[in-house]
Formats: sequence, structure tokens, C-alpha cells
Amino acid sequence: MKIMGKKLWMQLSAFALMCSISFTAGLYAQSNAAAQATADPIPKIHVKGLTVTNLSQKEKYSMKAAGTKDTAYCSYDVTYQTFKGKGKSKRLASGLNMLMHNAITTDTAHLELPLEKRVEQDAREFREEWQRLNSDANARWTFNYTKEQKFAAIHANRHFVSVKDQAYYFTGGAHGFRVTVYTLIENKTGQPVDNWHTLFTDTNAVLKIAESAFRKAKQIPDGETINQSWFWNGKFYLPDNFAYTEKGILFFYNVYEIAPYEQGETELLLDYESLGKLLIKPNVK
Repeated sequence: MKIMGKKLWMQLSAFALMCSISFTAGLYAQSNAAAQATADPIPKIHVKGLTVTNLSQKEKYSMKAAGTKDTAYCSYDVTYQTFKGKGKSKRLASGLNMLMHNAITTDTAHLELPLEKRVEQDAREFREEWQRLNSDANARWTFNYTKEQKFAAIHANRHFVSVKDQAYYFTGGAHGFRVTVYTLIENKTGQPVDNWHTLFTDTNAVLKIAESAFRKAKQIPDGETINQSWFWNGKFYLPDNFAYTEKGILFFYNVYEIAPYEQGETELLLDYESLGKLLIKPNVK
């Protein structure tokens, strides 16, 4: 996840995996024992010298909760990518791999292991925690656990690779926690672009374009205060959660960031035509 180093994290995906079924002390386990390559439903990127491998770890379990006698469920579903680079793409591959390592697992106790093994360890610890809670005969609750994450490079041009890290956690409570983080990685250096201001020649002009687009999308007339339902302090801003896409620069606000929970997530796409020459590095393949 990413908001540990700089942003976030967690997990999502949907594809069939080969499963093994086992019964242990009343625990039903349906899982793939190891991460494995899988077809990627996300658009493939093309950067000279860069090879992308798609991996996943998917497990599902159920057991009878000792305290309530109800059935408890646990789901772990993580998809991610690894990168290899040749020539000028070596730095890019290194930067993408570092980003992905930090996003997928915060495990620092097994740094000597390949990422696939570290993800397996993370899945095992997630399941063991769920099993421990549901094995307590004095527990008044049934604990259902879900962890989903999808990490993937979604767009590439001559200058940058855009990465999307989408995650969802549920370990009890009224609802789960969902977060999406975009990261822009510079091809030449392999380093993330931390501030959207560096992409444009005139940030004030971009803010005016963006606020106008936001008001139009949310049907907020010009001159009317924007904080009746949006932006807690009443001032429009663009988040440092952004990416190049096929159609334009996408800005993403997560749940609670600019509005109450029921408003959900908010995407704001500024198309390349509206940005014109304000964009320092155009979306050139």
C-alpha cells in the first residue's frame, strides 16, 4: 500500500486460479499455495526494454467461530507485477519494483525472501490472525476478514509510467476501508513525481480549469460556495494523487478526502485538449 512510504496499498482482482482443498482442525481452506503468473485484465504498457510479469496470491477460508458457532470467512486476493529492464529501462524497472514492494507488503522481517514468498507470508499471517480471533470460545463476535489489492502499471508514454494501486480491507466494523493511489514514475530516473505542480507551466491556470470542470461535473454554479457537500475548508484543490491516462491527466480523491463517506471516491479527468500547452511533457508515445 502506499501511504506508508508516500501513498498506499491494499488489494483487488478477479480471475480463476487453480485451487487446492484441505481440511485442518475444522478449518476449510481453498487456496493457491503459491503466487502464479496470470492473464492481466489491465491494459498492457509498452516501454522499450521493460518486461512486465503479472502475479497473484488468492486464498479463501471458512471456519466455525468457537464463540458464536457461526461461520466465519477469510479472503485474501492480491495481484501485482514485477519488472525487468534492459538498457535505459533498468532504472525504470528498479523504481517500479521498489514502489511495488512497498505497496504490496510492509513485511520487513523477511527482506531476504523473493517478493512472491513475502506475499505468501503476508497471506499466512493475515489468515492466522483471523483464525486466532475466531478460535476464542469467549468471543461474542464472528470475525470476517477481507484483504484485496491490485497493483498495476496502467499507462506509459515517452516520459512516464502511471501506476494504479487499489486496495480494500475489512476486519470488522460498519464497513471496510478502500483506497486508490496513483503514482507517476519518470522513465529516465525511475523516481516518482510527488507533486502535480511540476507537470505544468502555470498551476493557477490549471486550478481554474480543474475547478470549472469539477463544478460542471457536480452541477455547482459559479459563485456558489463549493463546501456545501465538497471540500471541508471550502477551497478547491487538486490532490497529489494523479496519473497520465489515454484521455488526460486523472486526479483522484479517496473516500473522506473532500466529502462525507456516502459521496464515495471522486475522479476528475482533465483532458489533454483543455490543458493544451500548460502540460510541460505531452502524452507522446
